[in-house]
Amino acid sequence: MNTTRITDSLNQLFHEQDQRIVFWHDPEQEFVDVVPGLELGHVDKINLKNSSQLEIKVRIELGDQGRKYLLYAPYAPPEPDQDWLLDIRMYSYMFSADRPSMILGDLGLANQSMHQHLGRRRKFFDNKDRFARLKKLVTPDDRERELDIKMLAVLTKADQASIFDILMNLFGEMYQGRESDCRGEPGSWQEIQKFGLDEFFWEEMVRTFGYRSDKPGLYDLLIRLLVTDLAAGLHRELPDSLKHFILEEQGLAANVSVFASQWRSHLGHFRSYGQASAWVATDLNLDSQLGKFDLPDLVDIMTFEQVEQSLIRLLRTKMVSHAECSIDELKSIIARRKDGHWAKVSLDQYSSKGNIYFSAYTALEAALDLTALRREYDPGFSYGSADDMFHAYTGELYRFDQLYRTFHEAADEVELAGWDVLKPVQEEVEACYCGWYLDQISLCWGSFMDGEKGLLNKWFVSKVRVQHQFFSGIVSPLLKTPRRKVFVIISDALRFEAAEELVRDMNTKSRFKAGLDSMLGVLPGYTALGMAALLPRKDYGYREDTDQVLVDGRPCASLEQRNEILSEYEGIAVRAEDLLTMNKDQGREFIRPWRVIYIYHNQIDATGDNAASEKKTFAAVRQTIDELSSLIKFIINSLNGSNVLVTADHGFLYQDSALTSLDKSVNFKKPDTAIKARKRYIIGRNLGRSDAAWKGSTARTAGTSDDMEFWVPKGMSRFHFSGGARFTHGGAMPQEIILPVIRVRELDTKAAEKDAVKRVGVSVLGSNRRIVNTIHKVEMIQTDKVSERVLARSLAVSVRDGSELMSSEQTVTFDSVSDSMEDRKRVVKLLLKKGGYDSTREYSLVLRDPETGIEYERIPVYIDLAFIDDF
Repeated sequence: MNTTRITDSLNQLFHEQDQRIVFWHDPEQEFVDVVPGLELGHVDKINLKNSSQLEIKVRIELGDQGRKYLLYAPYAPPEPDQDWLLDIRMYSYMFSADRPSMILGDLGLANQSMHQHLGRRRKFFDNKDRFARLKKLVTPDDRERELDIKMLAVLTKADQASIFDILMNLFGEMYQGRESDCRGEPGSWQEIQKFGLDEFFWEEMVRTFGYRSDKPGLYDLLIRLLVTDLAAGLHRELPDSLKHFILEEQGLAANVSVFASQWRSHLGHFRSYGQASAWVATDLNLDSQLGKFDLPDLVDIMTFEQVEQSLIRLLRTKMVSHAECSIDELKSIIARRKDGHWAKVSLDQYSSKGNIYFSAYTALEAALDLTALRREYDPGFSYGSADDMFHAYTGELYRFDQLYRTFHEAADEVELAGWDVLKPVQEEVEACYCGWYLDQISLCWGSFMDGEKGLLNKWFVSKVRVQHQFFSGIVSPLLKTPRRKVFVIISDALRFEAAEELVRDMNTKSRFKAGLDSMLGVLPGYTALGMAALLPRKDYGYREDTDQVLVDGRPCASLEQRNEILSEYEGIAVRAEDLLTMNKDQGREFIRPWRVIYIYHNQIDATGDNAASEKKTFAAVRQTIDELSSLIKFIINSLNGSNVLVTADHGFLYQDSALTSLDKSVNFKKPDTAIKARKRYIIGRNLGRSDAAWKGSTARTAGTSDDMEFWVPKGMSRFHFSGGARFTHGGAMPQEIILPVIRVRELDTKAAEKDAVKRVGVSVLGSNRRIVNTIHKVEMIQTDKVSERVLARSLAVSVRDGSELMSSEQTVTFDSVSDSMEDRKRVVKLLLKKGGYDSTREYSLVLRDPETGIEYERIPVYIDLAFIDDF
């Protein structure tokens, strides 16, 4: 006889649950001799057989109200009409020392009717660990159903005692680490069967999802859940081969979609969803089934990864076939899918290459934007002067180069993942960029090169500084303030369009303000001449009969040589990678003696100007943007740099498609007097003239003290193809000679508050806060347009009861740059779980940041489905 267990249970009732009166009926009289010896503290133990019940009644009700009583009766409870203590019994606790009763007490359950149910589940309680985990979940008013659900949660190790969490764990266990047969029953399911909870589980599947089967099974359930979710999102009927899997019980299909939505978005379970859905898709031969549908049919489905692949193929086909579908419609579909599960989730099979679906959509979006931009300029480019065209390039035309780079950067990631779906789109992009844009811009820009008023004769653009005036015109004025330091970052081959993206990135940082200007680069635009042009000096030019550039008579090719030159201007030169290896104290000590710090960064040119790696040029541009952003933050945050300039020695041309003989200057012969010959320039003395080239003098185009002559090929052509051919620089195209000048400063506290970076505001439209349909549409509006200091915002939208999800959750991104409020509206559709909603109770429409979980807004709503559910 376990008297310790009895003592502990009674002490818990009296002292932890603060029960005042406990009845204990013992018809078998097993504990008559035990009761007097129980150590219960300040509790009066009364044997009802030996006491007057009237006296006890008076003692309890009229005596000391603070005393506690154990009323032990060595007989069965009397009938109510014979029970003198019935009124006291009604507000007291009934204790029993049999096993179910002990469990009832240990769990703190208030309903005595649970006694029989606990007896049926007694095997479950044989294990102390199971019992302890269950006890943490139990509440006093739990009944049979709630207790069984919590037992299932314990056996499946679910985070919460809910059917959804239990199912996620069961399915997760089925697929965890398995590559072959995933239809087998997981270990926790065998535990469920062992303790007789399988029948209850299937009853819950009927109640929750309407799942019925003569031979129920987890894999069969999984298939039916996923196919039902697929049908709910499809804007057409499913094929006959799949229809019979749909769970069709009225109203419960919404529960299926809410469950699937929660499963695939759950941080702890999304991987098992990916594995499970992939297995089902393969078994159903889903790829062949999806071929019967079009874009509008599939746009709202998130069930299977194969749907994402089908949508991308359909988008590609629409784009390359020039089908009757507007660019805005296609971009709307892309925006919807980029917010979806498969474009956001980390896909293990592609982990080293990012999310390939997001990359594919980014590439398609860039291709669409490139097409739209092309249509704006369909007649070609026409400008009245070089000044007009220069400013047109820095105002908008650079977007052609930027979108081309964006497309290829994203498309390369997709290709590296082994998916060649974008090849036809790439051909369209190449035709637009290489076959039209480059030809058009070279023809128009080339018309301003020759002649008495041409650029080669007068290297000048109004309101634009020339590169060789960089130090005297930009750096030197900043040094007029005593003790001021100026940091100059020179990134080799950083062209204007990449700098524009860097500026946008910097302006998303609350404490920084970046501005972008331009300057006219030297011609020919190559490293030795461009780097020299950026240095402080009195004069510079070429060493006689060589291509070596001298600054004030001294060489300047190496870092050490530039250091010698800068030292005369209180300056120093350092490589970017060397500066970034320093900590804050080391960095401050390094720059302490100097006022001008030239920082040299070389990623783009080092990659592109090499035949073996030139295909990685755009990846190098992305790396450069990221590295320059980190470098600027280090200078401002750690080195207290208040004046940071970023520029380049030259830009570059790049085309992904291989060049042909048409791109090579026809019948070209290199002059005998050439000192240096590259694909896009030749320098020398007495070069003469050529029909294939423009001739100029560095004295005019670079401000050198001597009169070195040069040839640059007309338009886009090259003098030869030795070495790499896709990446080039040195010529006169805008991409090569229009250079960025970025100014970055840290905002003081007051300015930072005034000019703080913020995200767009979002408001839910409409005043009706009553939900009357299981499919609820939420219309929202972006109250600000996206701009340099107003950033896009993503929100996860759902209906919740407290923190519990009552609907599917949809993510939507508000990133419109339109001035039109109508263009900034977005609609999401939420599926509500089937359930008994109280129409007078307040629920919440919740808008959350999907990354942080921080709530943006919580709006009270009421759910009244009575009318709908009647039909």
